[in-house]
Amino acid sequence: MVPPADAGTSFRPVGAVTTGASPNRTPDGHIYWDADLLESELDQFFYRNWLCVGRAEELAKTGDYQTRKVGRESVLLVRDSSGGVRGFYNLCRHRGTRVVLEDSGQGAKSFICPYHAWSYDLEGRLIGAPHMRGQTDFARKDYGLHPIRVDTWGGFLWVNLEPRGPSLQEELGPFFQRFDRFPLSTLRLGGRQVYEVDANWKIIVENFSECYHCAPVHPSLNRLTPYLSGDNDASFQQKTGRSLFSGGFMEFAQDFQSMTRSGYTTRPRITGMTAEDKKRVYYYVLFPNTFFSLHPDYLMIHHGWPTSPSHTRVENEFYFTPEAIARPDFDPSDAIGLWDEINRQDWTVCELAQEGMRSRAWNGGRYSDQEELVRDFDEFVVGEYGRRGPSSPHSQ
Repeated sequence: MVPPADAGTSFRPVGAVTTGASPNRTPDGHIYWDADLLESELDQFFYRNWLCVGRAEELAKTGDYQTRKVGRESVLLVRDSSGGVRGFYNLCRHRGTRVVLEDSGQGAKSFICPYHAWSYDLEGRLIGAPHMRGQTDFARKDYGLHPIRVDTWGGFLWVNLEPRGPSLQEELGPFFQRFDRFPLSTLRLGGRQVYEVDANWKIIVENFSECYHCAPVHPSLNRLTPYLSGDNDASFQQKTGRSLFSGGFMEFAQDFQSMTRSGYTTRPRITGMTAEDKKRVYYYVLFPNTFFSLHPDYLMIHHGWPTSPSHTRVENEFYFTPEAIARPDFDPSDAIGLWDEINRQDWTVCELAQEGMRSRAWNGGRYSDQEELVRDFDEFVVGEYGRRGPSSPHSQ
């Protein structure tokens, strides 16, 4: 059998990142396992774009705090004495030591470095530095915690490690406008799952961006929302300019009402749902690592945090209306259980893809006509490589 002309008959050595020989070819496997490239992606994508890192209600009172890991960085979020939320690099200005070791806490009055006891107030100001009084050219006001930009939308907390650049609204405003009609800030957490996935973060985004795999991999999902239903309405390559979200919707089959085991629910719908909305599930990628899935009766969020070129920590959260959670019989397991099944099916095929892309025989494949958003994401990412200069140094 003679191979197709574009299939290639020799193995391609690892080299420059390309999208393949034509617009219909996928990237080389190199971009999914190269350690140096991941470091570049962290710097270019994760340290310079707005990232969704939590919910505002989790920092309900003054002194409530959380730490989040973003690549090699640790971020400290705290409700300050004036009621606002501030973000800082979680490192002491003395020797770079991690200041806060816990994942979360409540009612803090200050933060004290465990190494030499430098201390900081809730606004990040240095308030204690033992044995520094005699040092020349030293003033406490110059050695507060390095700040990080923080903003909110829909009840979610967002951070950006780049001190300059677009605001959250400038970066994701067109996406927010699609869903501002829903009171997402009133929803409350009803369940959370965490997965450790042996796959590159981009493979997981690609998987989320298509349902070409849904019939063979997800029979339960495909029964409720057939893979050919719905449409895409946004992509990273918008003609109007650079966009940082991509996705669309899928439609329920028959009279199904929700992504649950049965396809039905007695939970109240999210306020603002139209008759059209009640027959749809909206799925979007918010670049680089948040998956936004709005269902008629709940909001599902995935966050994918790369920890190595071949490993991603995925956090999956479910938010329901206060009315649903207040019911004595509230039980989200019908939704969470279904998505746990779907997630595990996804992680299995993503891990198989990760293994295969390390083969010396893999030099890229072909996109189907069901993978428009996958191709769009790949072209966007590869096009972004090297587009920006070095990350802005932090000045303080």
